[in-house]
Amino acid sequence: MKRALFPLTLGILVACGGETASSPPAAPTTAGTQPLASTPTATATPHVSRRANKAPVALEEYFKTLRVRGLSFSYDEKLVATMSDRGGRADLWVQPIGGGTPTQITHAEGFIHSFAFSPTEDVLAYEADKGGDELPHLYLTNSKGDAPKDIVSDLPAGARTQFIDWARDGKTLLYMSSARDAKQLDLYEYDVKAGKATMLWKSEGAFALNGVSDDHKRFLVVETKSDSNNDLYLVERAKPTERKLLTEHTGDVLFDANFTHDGRTLLLTSDEKGEFRALYSLDPATGKKQVAHEEPWDVEYSIDAKSGHYRFTESNADGAPQLSIVDAKSGKPLTVPAPPKGLAWDALDFTRSGAMFLGFSKSERYLGLVARGDTAPAVPYVIDLKAQTATPVSDVLPPTLHDHAMITATSVRIPSTDDKQIPALLYTPPGDGPFPAVIDVHGGPTGQSKRDFSTIRQYLLSKGYVVLVPNVRGSTGYGKTWTRLNNHDIGGGPLRDVVACKKYIVANAKVASDEVAVMGGSYGGYMALAAATFAADEFAANVDFFGVSDLKSLVESFPAYWAATSAEIYVKFGDPKNAADATYQHDQSPIYFLDRVKHPLLVVQGDKDARVKKDQSDHMVEGLRARGIPVPYLVLQNEGHGFTRQESYIKAYGMTDRFLDRYVVGDDSVTVEQ
Repeated sequence: MKRALFPLTLGILVACGGETASSPPAAPTTAGTQPLASTPTATATPHVSRRANKAPVALEEYFKTLRVRGLSFSYDEKLVATMSDRGGRADLWVQPIGGGTPTQITHAEGFIHSFAFSPTEDVLAYEADKGGDELPHLYLTNSKGDAPKDIVSDLPAGARTQFIDWARDGKTLLYMSSARDAKQLDLYEYDVKAGKATMLWKSEGAFALNGVSDDHKRFLVVETKSDSNNDLYLVERAKPTERKLLTEHTGDVLFDANFTHDGRTLLLTSDEKGEFRALYSLDPATGKKQVAHEEPWDVEYSIDAKSGHYRFTESNADGAPQLSIVDAKSGKPLTVPAPPKGLAWDALDFTRSGAMFLGFSKSERYLGLVARGDTAPAVPYVIDLKAQTATPVSDVLPPTLHDHAMITATSVRIPSTDDKQIPALLYTPPGDGPFPAVIDVHGGPTGQSKRDFSTIRQYLLSKGYVVLVPNVRGSTGYGKTWTRLNNHDIGGGPLRDVVACKKYIVANAKVASDEVAVMGGSYGGYMALAAATFAADEFAANVDFFGVSDLKSLVESFPAYWAATSAEIYVKFGDPKNAADATYQHDQSPIYFLDRVKHPLLVVQGDKDARVKKDQSDHMVEGLRARGIPVPYLVLQNEGHGFTRQESYIKAYGMTDRFLDRYVVGDDSVTVEQ
């Protein structure tokens, strides 16, 4: 249920933003972060303009790749619903469970956040916002797509909902809402027949809902103390004002949990024993806790099927999901059939790696899994456990890419400027080089770049670019110490990591030292701006997708309902009410040091972005243009913190392609609209 502040991709994202200052930032008043020294490399040569390589398959074809997310089975096990952009933007589609022609059932105006069929009748619940404002309402429709009913139509302006789950009997559903207090998300139960909602639990202060038992009688509540310390409490539905502490501990420990199917036990993940999260079984009645599963990586979560017959546990092995599916009583692995040959995932073993759990059908004959990796797009599969078949819900690749060889990454560790090693995924094209390169930084800031398929990465590789995807300090997945290294240092150590990454690919991947760019979205966009500002001599150009230019106004504009996690936010971005933090925010905000920028910058921004408001980009562009720096600026209408329409992807990455060819490769024949 917990969500990253700035997720990486330019896909279907969630969360909210508030207001930022409307006037331009004041002129610099302190020296700020010192620019990083540039160290020449042995392979550095004077840059010579040349023609950029032509891609064997056009960019537009890559973005005909369908983005398909999620899966929900109908109550009668005849249909599946998924979210797909096959109609040009992300909407819900329904198709027969064994495959067949899908039917579009929603026509959303923004992001669809979550969805699920009722377990007992043809009713589908889904969240959707408008224009990416990240203030979703909750709707009910059916498999035919009949006119959706907004069940929270009386929400006050600026309030939002978040769907939780259907009751087993389908008579009610649970959701959270900030209707009562903009700073809190309370838990409500909606009676479908009566059309009325009742509050079950009231959020307050730093306490937020973490989970609900399948019978909807017990709630888990999390108290956020910092980015590295929290506690979980048990709340009984019958006594909603009473909390029982479940995770008494000393020191900094993070906990997360799911109820087992019967609600009597918790499947708890915790980093209390070391750098990585292990899985524990916790009895709330007795407090007895024992280790259930350990890996040399984080155990991400464990969850039971609603019947309790199966248990799913996922670990994060160097950015690749590893899924364990076992019989909950015997521990025997579930036999899952492999996909048919001839598809992108013809070598996938669902039970070993590259898959994530989506859900079971009512009788548990059908299982939903999504296949993930870096050489083919994510594809939801319907697994028929009786017939032992695996059927993809769609062929996601266009015909032009069916026989196109995709490139997988090599996992590397890159020495940083201190004794730290930066985990990274290195994608290299065939050939002798020297190659241009893009360093693609994830969002978050506490996020992780994983082995996921990226259309733009594969496209750039086809043109002869090296692509490096680092998990700089502050990233998750590589131990809690690594994750906390960017606390109050958003643009310091992480930027030094990015510069170290550049030096590594120049020395080890045949990259031309003067043909490297930093690219990223959200926090990754901030890193592109920081690279342009505080490491101006290192990079030929930089690409910023809705990146943060001013830390202070960013924190001041965070949505009110994030108040419960403010302690976690401030340790990363600083508290503007604290004088020392205000100095930190100023000194690591690129907007105050525009005089240091030397090279071209591409900025892409959604006009309805609710997290990183448009003025964060406007001020950056205006200030640099006043200095004569080339700053192409693409503002996407009716888009938020991420894209919902296929045309937006094509516009944004088409400009990125031209920008890189012009300003990184140095192809003077390429023009980039300003």
